[in-house]
Amino acid sequence: MTSTERVRSILRACLVTGYYPRRRAVLSALALTLVTSVVLLTLDARLPFPRPSEQILYDPSDWFALFRTGTSGQWRPDPARPARPGLGGFSTVQPPVTTLYYRVKPGDTITGIAQRLGLNPDTISSANRPEGRGVHNVSVGELLRIPSQDGVPVTLAGDFDALCAKWKIAPDDVLAANAVSRVDLKQGMALFFPGAQHTGYEFSLSLGVAVRLPLRGAWESSTFGYRADPFTGLRSKHQGVDLAVAYGSPIASATDGVVRNAGWDDILGNYVEVRGQMGYTYIYGHMSRILVKPGMVISQGAILGQVGDTGYATGPHLHFEVRRYGIPQNPALFVPGIR
Repeated sequence: MTSTERVRSILRACLVTGYYPRRRAVLSALALTLVTSVVLLTLDARLPFPRPSEQILYDPSDWFALFRTGTSGQWRPDPARPARPGLGGFSTVQPPVTTLYYRVKPGDTITGIAQRLGLNPDTISSANRPEGRGVHNVSVGELLRIPSQDGVPVTLAGDFDALCAKWKIAPDDVLAANAVSRVDLKQGMALFFPGAQHTGYEFSLSLGVAVRLPLRGAWESSTFGYRADPFTGLRSKHQGVDLAVAYGSPIASATDGVVRNAGWDDILGNYVEVRGQMGYTYIYGHMSRILVKPGMVISQGAILGQVGDTGYATGPHLHFEVRRYGIPQNPALFVPGIR
């Protein structure tokens, strides 16, 4: 007699005989629970995964299924491109990129999300914060676009093959990743370049480390944008942020660059202008002292001067601007820690 037959015989004997009524009731309940569990597990195994009411971000066990079900269009091979042989039974053709979505939770950062998903932070930053604008600021509940593979979006401008050569990505891979052929290409269209990554200053901007707070212990006394003029009360546009701190506090350069101007302005008082890369310039105003000269090459963190109240100012503070090709940008989008 097998062990299973022995258990069945004992249960049958306990249920049939009336010697142990309490034990019989307990065993009956256990038997009912066992049968119910088997039925539920059987039904659950036959349900689709994920269930229709759920949306899974990604499932590493079936990653390529996302490429098949989430593409915006059917991938069409380029007629001029010869088919590539498969390796080990698998195709080596670049899979199309799929965009999924992630809802931000308390404590999330773009870098942390990228680490958990096994992606390069540059990939997620580029998909949601072009040129690093606002990379430090993610809101709880915000939906972030998550590409199914590493890469960056690139705007088609000029010759397609030359652009691919610049990024060192094969044209065939770019076409396949975007599920398009050469006849679909148009100037100005956004293309996903698989495996590409920013370098140098662009990479630093993407990760949010290219620009730092120029003061320690400062608080934002006036924000970027329209405000009431502190002297006239009239509505005027404030082209930077005012960071209040003790008089004479050291002012550090927010980024690497070259001192373009250092002198006097009737509005900014004693000021310094630092030319960075990619058309960015950084302006520091109302200084009590200037400690650099035009033409000096400086590194991030180098001391430019000291906080003062020169020029159009009501008290000691630093007026800090970020400009792109001369157009004022909100410094809070680039600098972590403005409060």
